[in-house]
Amino acid sequence: MPRNNSMLFMIDTRSKFSTKAKNLEIFSTVDFATNKDEVLELFEKNKYDIVLSDLSIEAEQAGVLKQLKDMDDNQIIFAILDPKDRVKLYGIADMGINAFELLPTQFNQALEMIAEFDPEINYQ
Repeated sequence: MPRNNSMLFMIDTRSKFSTKAKNLEIFSTVDFATNKDEVLELFEKNKYDIVLSDLSIEAEQAGVLKQLKDMDDNQIIFAILDPKDRVKLYGIADMGINAFELLPTQFNQALEMIAEFDPEINYQ
């Protein structure tokens, strides 16, 4: 059983990452939000083990992620970026958000790793 059971997934309709990815089933709950208002509403109502965002489409969503981090400093947040957006990685990481490059073909594998993420372990 994965450590993290619930996830809030911020995704744009133009995203290359599928909301129907098989490994989303790893999570007991996955809520999808497509805009800032939905994200904030869901985040205030629910406790999520993971927040995941595709920043390849709308980079300004990084501001929403920062807002979530300010609301709960212990919240685990992952931002996925297309490799062409590599330059954005450092700025996102500076906000305390886990960011990584990902191709759509790697999404299912990444979901497995995200589900097993343990913030108590120092990954290097």
